[in-house]
Amino acid sequence: MKHAFAALALISTAACTSLPTMPGMEPSAFSEEAMSGSRYRIAYVAPEGATTRQVSDRVMARAAQVTLDQGQAWFEIANKVDGKMDGRTTQTLIIVMGKGDTLAGGPRQYDAKATLASLRDKIS
Repeated sequence: MKHAFAALALISTAACTSLPTMPGMEPSAFSEEAMSGSRYRIAYVAPEGATTRQVSDRVMARAAQVTLDQGQAWFEIANKVDGKMDGRTTQTLIIVMGKGDTLAGGPRQYDAKATLASLRDKIS
């Protein structure tokens, strides 16, 4: 089921345009899809040889950038799917964005500006 969701997420986001924002991030490797309300799907297909940490850092940075681009302040990870496609590592996040009061303040909730600032040097 986990692999089926990852494949579906990658297929459904393939038609979405990607918006490169930071050095070291291949534009074609990312895709975003607006879902209902303030939910977005962020998908990333890493280049060959990328480490799990590099993949995670790049997806988190992209989620933070999309959040800021949408005029929001924080995001919460509602779902995360890791996978493989043609031998390359993939990761898909479903995020919920907001500003002002956060949802529950749990461990999967991130301040977009702080997250992007903390990852900037790691992903370039």
